[in-house]
Amino acid sequence: MEIKIVTETISQAELTELARGWYVDMLKGVVDVEREILALGGEYHMDANVCLIENGSRQNSVWGFNIHLNRPRADWIEFTSLINIRPAQNNRDMLIEDGKLREKIRTIINKKIQ
Repeated sequence: MEIKIVTETISQAELTELARGWYVDMLKGVVDVEREILALGGEYHMDANVCLIENGSRQNSVWGFNIHLNRPRADWIEFTSLINIRPAQNNRDMLIEDGKLREKIRTIINKKIQ
């Protein structure tokens, strides 16, 4: 399964093609909120997480999400991932609990996906 690091933008068609590799209408992703880049694809969030870390990201800036391609764009991001469980960063759940952080992530994702 290909994992694509998105530093500029990605089209909806490319997103759909990546999703076909595993989940068809859902795509796992990881965002670096500091560098404002994404890693999309893979079977697990950890696959994309490792790609970003190997590409220079720091773990405390990297958060997991899902994009559901069959939902309206306003509701297509799900902020749930095992990599989000971080008691040291006050996130004790798979869901990103901080609303401001979720909004920042939503903004980055929507900026990177055409």
